[in-house]
Amino acid sequence: MASVSQGLVDIALMTAEATGVALLAWFLGVRWVKRYVEQLLGESPRTGITELFFSLRSTTLREMMLTLERATSGKPAKHPMGSRMAHPWLDEFGWDPATLCPPALPRQSPVETAVRLGPRAPRPLVLTFPVLMAPMGYGIAVNWATKVTMAEASALTGIAANSGEGPFLPAERSYATRWILQFGRGPWNHQAATIKMADMVEIQLGQGSEADTGVRKTPQRLPRRVRQATDHPQRQFRIRGGIPFSLEATIRRIRRINPRVPVGVKIPATHHVEHDILRLLALGVDVITLDGAEAASSSSPAVISDHFGLSTAEAVVRAHVWLTALGQRHRVSLVASGGARGADDIAKLLALGADAVAVGSALLMAASHGQVHRVLPRYGPTRLVLSSPKLPAQDTLDVDTATGHVVNWLNATRSELVLIAQAVGVARLCDLSPYHLIPRSTRAASLVAYRQRGGAAPGFQVLLRVWIHQYETLADALTQLWDGVRRLWSL
Repeated sequence: MASVSQGLVDIALMTAEATGVALLAWFLGVRWVKRYVEQLLGESPRTGITELFFSLRSTTLREMMLTLERATSGKPAKHPMGSRMAHPWLDEFGWDPATLCPPALPRQSPVETAVRLGPRAPRPLVLTFPVLMAPMGYGIAVNWATKVTMAEASALTGIAANSGEGPFLPAERSYATRWILQFGRGPWNHQAATIKMADMVEIQLGQGSEADTGVRKTPQRLPRRVRQATDHPQRQFRIRGGIPFSLEATIRRIRRINPRVPVGVKIPATHHVEHDILRLLALGVDVITLDGAEAASSSSPAVISDHFGLSTAEAVVRAHVWLTALGQRHRVSLVASGGARGADDIAKLLALGADAVAVGSALLMAASHGQVHRVLPRYGPTRLVLSSPKLPAQDTLDVDTATGHVVNWLNATRSELVLIAQAVGVARLCDLSPYHLIPRSTRAASLVAYRQRGGAAPGFQVLLRVWIHQYETLADALTQLWDGVRRLWSL
């Protein structure tokens, strides 16, 4: 018993000594740090570590990291998951709550959320609410688990999945009940059998984060199944810049193969968006997707992603005003893409003129929720969702968990869109308008005023209407003539 007591006393003494040493070290360390900091503050920042604070004042940490990347590789810097928003337009709008006139709608009031894209098509694309999954190419952007997750979530919530520019993934099409085929500039998804399976075809002519430039990747950076989907698995993979095919002939071919579904075109949002829309109207497209400067990509050139393009909000307003002035707004659907983070951003874009909004980064964040700890700290969160040539099983998404989180996010977003509509006093999401917005800056006020007054009337507006009407009349006449010739030939 005496030995046990002596042992306890020894332990207590050792603990006290260790505590005393730790407190003394802490005290001396704090004094040293304070003295060192005080000394640093008195020195010239040009020669000490304090110059970092001045550097970060003039150059953001983000720009500093891109600078170091350029210095290391000697190649154009790239970054994933989003562009820098030089003008966060959507944050400059608030909502005008309904009170007495007009009255707000009670929580139990139903709100119509469905939308039809491509109303002229024999079989328009019907969504339960105006949200689309942004295109994410299998293998060149996201991995297999991410594509399956998005397809399953789209089916469970009644929206549409998009193939992106990557090769056709059978699992994605089998899960998605509404599937948009992106007809890109790469070597995939141009076969007639693939086009026939689509509920809508979107011809990709560029995107906000990469403009209309091409993409090149070595075979070593592509998964094996993606390399095998190309004609030359060992050659460098390339998505061409510009338009590598006849747009008019491509639209005719798609309509011939799958005549009942809408045909859309996706373009980067530009300052000459009106000219682009005129060209697309002449080709008779059903849906126009504008990818704004805020759009994200898996690996965008930073100099393009951060400094090119028109903001999504500006592009939507100008496109809506222009289509209305031409008398074509009811015939063509407008999809906004880029920078939408949640229901508030989606509803604002709808109010500014969009028919539906594509969402990408927010869905990837929702999909990876609860699983990021598996790849930290060795890799970043995108390790779970982006494509990699050799991705270990422990670094891939658990599809069931990810699908549940994406479905929850989409359901919550739909509920929040309903709340917004009720709070401003409208019974349909398509009735949201600039009258429900409160501009919080001069720029936002000018954008709302432009949208409300219909912009500057084009001097040749009447001529354009006549020209488009004549084009449509001629196309219908030629179609009827061709049908008559075919009937006579069959006899």
